[in-house]
Amino acid sequence: MAEKAVEETFEILFALIDLRQIFRETKPTYRLSTEQKEKIKEILEEVRQSLNVIEKELMT
Repeated sequence: MAEKAVEETFEILFALIDLRQIFRETKPTYRLSTEQKEKIKEILEEVRQSLNVIEKELMT
């Protein structure tokens, strides 16, 4: 049970590193291209899904 939550935590961390990289590439203005916006949407959805798994695994 907790093993899956740990795996998903690492997935979240890796996704947030990808998000951070996008921010690094766009600083100091942080103007995002269409492609970058799409990638951010994907990253955020992945993080949400992983958070749902973690909550389900640890709270039930």
